[in-house]
Amino acid sequence: MIVPYDSLRNNYVIGIGRNLERVEWDGKSAQAKRTVVTTVNDQSDRFNDGKCDHQGRLWAGTMGAEIIPGKQFDEEKGNLYKLDTNGQVSAHVDKIGISNGLGWSTDSKRFFYVDSLVHTVDVFDFDSGAGTISNRRVLYDLKKNGNAGLPDGLAVDADNNLWVATFNGAKILHIDGATGQLIDAIDFTGISSKLTSVAFGGPNLDIMYVTSANFGLSEAEAANEKSPGSLFKVTNTGGRGQSAGVNYRGSL
Repeated sequence: MIVPYDSLRNNYVIGIGRNLERVEWDGKSAQAKRTVVTTVNDQSDRFNDGKCDHQGRLWAGTMGAEIIPGKQFDEEKGNLYKLDTNGQVSAHVDKIGISNGLGWSTDSKRFFYVDSLVHTVDVFDFDSGAGTISNRRVLYDLKKNGNAGLPDGLAVDADNNLWVATFNGAKILHIDGATGQLIDAIDFTGISSKLTSVAFGGPNLDIMYVTSANFGLSEAEAANEKSPGSLFKVTNTGGRGQSAGVNYRGSL
């Protein structure tokens, strides 16, 4: 993951291995300056997905090692961390398989979260003042609803509904953020099956961008997909993003 700093131009927080690092890069030079912000001492292999809440605190989670890359993982070794704007790091969820997609409702009262290996999209109550989460429950269960693949990255739109990428599922699931009902889905079958994340962009935040992977595809599987491992632009979804994203508001 990569998140821009709010007050430091050309500076970004990235997750690499078990480190969160500040990278200073002008987008042109061959070299970038890297500074370790924090190192987590859990049993995980590396950081995965991360985003800032509306207050500018960074939430980022780790995952276990890939025993068989893309297929078998060391389960329950990850944690979900919060990097506060003062540099304090705290753990909020443990025993995670693959810490993945996350996002907040527009009123900052709900926090949506994915541990891919659990096959569910969960929701917590979110205390925006304290920066804490509680009362975890399942919003949408992919297996129980007959969806293939693992839930991966997600976006929360301006109507507080979710758009969830499915890895090995070839679909973006459009889920009601209040009821947990599936509204509809965007099908990528025959185009790309390993969808990894989704975000809204464009002048009106109504263009959906979808990332995908081609790692682990056999020759036969790749032959059946038009554009595996591509970045896609999807229009006319009826959804619109909350914002272009929130920068990290610390200065570490």
